[in-house]
Amino acid sequence: MARTRIAGITVGQAPRTDMTADLESRLAPTLELVQYGALDDLTASEVERDLAPEPGDEVLVSRMRDGSQVTFSGTKVLPLVQARIDQAEREGARAIIVLCTGSFPEMRHEVPLVYPQPLFHAVARTLASGRRVAVMVPEPSQVEQAKTWWGDHGVEVDVVSASPYAGIDGVRKTAATLRGSSDAFLCLDCMGFTTQMRDAAREASGLDVLLPRTLVASVVSELLG
Repeated sequence: MARTRIAGITVGQAPRTDMTADLESRLAPTLELVQYGALDDLTASEVERDLAPEPGDEVLVSRMRDGSQVTFSGTKVLPLVQARIDQAEREGARAIIVLCTGSFPEMRHEVPLVYPQPLFHAVARTLASGRRVAVMVPEPSQVEQAKTWWGDHGVEVDVVSASPYAGIDGVRKTAATLRGSSDAFLCLDCMGFTTQMRDAAREASGLDVLLPRTLVASVVSELLG
């Protein structure tokens, strides 16, 4: 029996081999994940040259195909994301997941288009019941924008930073600084964080942990699986 095609669009390069197993573990066996990358046609040097954040731009962090990290403007990458949405729909996707917890405007689409950020924030707000939550973002330059985004969705946050693309040890070390805090739980605020990092952060911080990649895959599986 043919499986239903689900598109995963990373703002970096596809395939996101660091993400595939965690996503597929939450998808129903009737669903097939096909990945697309906004930066697939660019080199790292071209990303630095053409997509560098301007003052006031949203800062996004993602992964290139070779595993290296890149930082770029959320505004400048939008046309590339839209091109991949259009391609995924032409190729038969029944739903599309944008594999980034950044803030996105409404984009052109015909099938369900799932942005992790509003879903992630809504679940966290409900679970927190007015308490402050800890949030981990990849880069120090993202701390203030994270406070703004979460605050706009009604969640008080304590923000720390550690890149998922620099390995699990940094995640564990930063999570340990939250041990003994009064935060309700910890949100790993990037689709780059893995289930192994979630488990390490939980052990190091003593907090429960919410991971966006498995959350969003579970929701899509419930919808179409």
